[in-house]
Amino acid sequence: NGELISLKDFQEEEGRLAQYYSQLFGGQFDSEMQRNMLRGEVMNSLVTKSIAAQAAEKEGIFATDAEIRNMLVEELPYFKKDGVFQSDVYKSLLLANKLTPGEFEAKLRKDIKNQRSRQLFESSLSLTELQKNIEKELRASKLNLEFIQLSSLEFAKLNSIGADEIAKALAKDDFKKRVEDNFKANQAKYETPEQVNAAHILIKSDATDDKEAFKKAEETLKRLSKEDFGKVAAQVSDDPGSKAKNGVLGFFSRGQMAKEFEDAAFALPVGKISGLVKTSFGYHIIKVMDKKAAHKADFDFVKNDIAKKLISDEKYLSFVSGLEADLAAGKSDAAIAQLSAAKFSWKETGYFDIAAEVAPLMNSSQAIKAALGLSKAQPMAKKLVREGDVQFLIKLKDIKTDIGDLKVQDQSALERQKSMEAYQAWVESFKKSARIETN
Repeated sequence: NGELISLKDFQEEEGRLAQYYSQLFGGQFDSEMQRNMLRGEVMNSLVTKSIAAQAAEKEGIFATDAEIRNMLVEELPYFKKDGVFQSDVYKSLLLANKLTPGEFEAKLRKDIKNQRSRQLFESSLSLTELQKNIEKELRASKLNLEFIQLSSLEFAKLNSIGADEIAKALAKDDFKKRVEDNFKANQAKYETPEQVNAAHILIKSDATDDKEAFKKAEETLKRLSKEDFGKVAAQVSDDPGSKAKNGVLGFFSRGQMAKEFEDAAFALPVGKISGLVKTSFGYHIIKVMDKKAAHKADFDFVKNDIAKKLISDEKYLSFVSGLEADLAAGKSDAAIAQLSAAKFSWKETGYFDIAAEVAPLMNSSQAIKAALGLSKAQPMAKKLVREGDVQFLIKLKDIKTDIGDLKVQDQSALERQKSMEAYQAWVESFKKSARIETN
């Protein structure tokens, strides 16, 4: 709608989210796929913030000049000296971050409008007595399910294919051709690219502290001439995932790390330490621990593995087809006999309430939907529950009612969820009519 999101705003948000996720998951966003996903989320986040602020203003929700002044002078601690707001500190900090007072105050104004909008939804939306009663009933009903998890991978583990069976199958021309076709179609899968096992030390930097980061990285590099690399990495590295392992990243191939990083790592001899390598994350110091040469695919070397998988997959499809036929016909004893013969075993979820989003241990929402159709008279499902590449056979073991009041914290969480859903729906409705252009 005519409001510009600058490259600087984009880079700041990208840095903030990258830091958040690296701390959350204990690793860097080095692969191209990870970085593209992160940037997509950054773009969506910035657009949504702008749209939300515009929607607030359209509904008469504003941030006044007095509020901005109060936040700067009273609430934000960064611009104070001895507890008093200092104009020169304010301007110098903004200058260091390449921001004008107008740009910074516009960001504050947008944040206040968005925060006020969310607060209005939170204060105006609460659970009705009917919703509370429904939630109580849902939480009072407890299910305990037995289940068997099915997959081609698990089937192959439990039902091994012998060498004689593989040789017999490969003796048939039509089957051998299928194996050859599979090899040609997936040749890259059977090749091993060149790999490097490296350790690194990361000193994070951005536009605001690049000089300090460079100085720290140079000092760290000097330490490595006298000290153990792993020990120094464990002390100073800003990559939490590898820091806990003395900087060791493990083996990786090309395309998994930032280009500057992998170019340096693949060029280094084993045992050598690099100079400072700059990426979008900061300054890296790399030590190559080991290398593996690339290996070309060899049909004779992998043909037995391909044949084994094709045979196992065929058997699994036949097994599942027979199992589904027995279940649909209500022949639960025959279905259980098939599962026993294939060496699958039952597991138990334990009691959980039917308001849960997913069934415990199965991590499946579809299993809960299927379970609601079971009873003590008809405890076993008449079809398999599919969840991605995995299938489940479920059986009702027990159902009980455990009546109790809706806890205050549960009610509060439900009200927050309800208000957030309403707020997001409000922003999305405004977003549909907005003009959004990206380059």
